[in-house]
Amino acid sequence: MLPLVIPTFNHSHVLPPFEGERLSGAHSSPYLVSACEMVQRFAIGTARCTILDGLLRYRAELRGIGFVEGFQWLDGSFVEDIEAREGRPPRDIDVVSFAYPPQGMSKTEINRIMDERPDLFDHERCKQGFHCDTSIINLTTSPERLVQQTRYWYGLFSHRRGDALWKGMLQLPMDSDDHSARVMLDRLMQQGEPNAGST
Repeated sequence: MLPLVIPTFNHSHVLPPFEGERLSGAHSSPYLVSACEMVQRFAIGTARCTILDGLLRYRAELRGIGFVEGFQWLDGSFVEDIEAREGRPPRDIDVVSFAYPPQGMSKTEINRIMDERPDLFDHERCKQGFHCDTSIINLTTSPERLVQQTRYWYGLFSHRRGDALWKGMLQLPMDSDDHSARVMLDRLMQQGEPNAGST
């Protein structure tokens, strides 16, 4: 098994916003993870496996139309111990993709693709098809707009809905090894057994 870099949940059933006494890039949110680490840590029970399956399919579809550079922030009840706190599994995973548009593609072509693929770019359709509550940020946008959008999503994702508790989130690169994660997840789903790792 791969070594986990995802912190354990704290007493509030969330990822800690940072580890240790000092804030540092290596030990603070958003925690950089791989797709394999996501599966190893969170593929526990049918609901979580189904959501991970949707996340991997969503990522594969985005890469398939040219969104290959960037990263995703992952948040929501999926990266919390919602089972212990509320006695239920997560319903979806919150995903904000910070991505560069497909290389060499004009704005008109990008808009056409977005119109042709509502399953990827329409909020509700994406949630239904992939169990992902999604938004996409264009990394080629103006610096001022990019700062504004990042500030909004960081503020939202770094606090728990309801009580505004400060918490951590995860960052998954678009070029992570999803193939190995897919093999791992498919094996676990076929076995019908929860992952040996625990949340």
